[in-house]
Amino acid sequence: MPDWFTLDWLDGPNTAVILFFVGLAGMCLRKNMMITVIATSIMNTAIILAFVTMFSSTDHSAPMVAETVAEAADPLPQALMITSVVIGVAVQAVSLVLVLGYYRQHKTLDWDEARALREGVEPAEADPFLRLRDAVTHALRPVGGTGSRRS
Repeated sequence: MPDWFTLDWLDGPNTAVILFFVGLAGMCLRKNMMITVIATSIMNTAIILAFVTMFSSTDHSAPMVAETVAEAADPLPQALMITSVVIGVAVQAVSLVLVLGYYRQHKTLDWDEARALREGVEPAEADPFLRLRDAVTHALRPVGGTGSRRS
């Protein structure tokens, strides 16, 4: 069995990096607003996991249990991570409320359709890839009497 198959390499920081890129892929590859909110939450969780696993220590105990100051763990990183979790939950809740309100008003969760509604064009015209394709097709169109005439 190969060494990488044993999953010994899958510790906290590596898991955090994988989770972060899963969230980034969800944000970049999906056109659904709800998926974007979930992907943002996954990225937030990955960042918190990275900080907790990189700065955790088994050599120290809780400040209330430690007998000396040298044995006590610093409570500041723990407080910052709890604050980050609370802020992340609040941001996700507000984002979900905004997405729900947008859906109730426009009956769509698609980013391309939202852009089309904002610009006042058809959804296919608002897609940047389709606009690029049309621009290239227009630029490569024969000029003058050669070829068929398109209007």
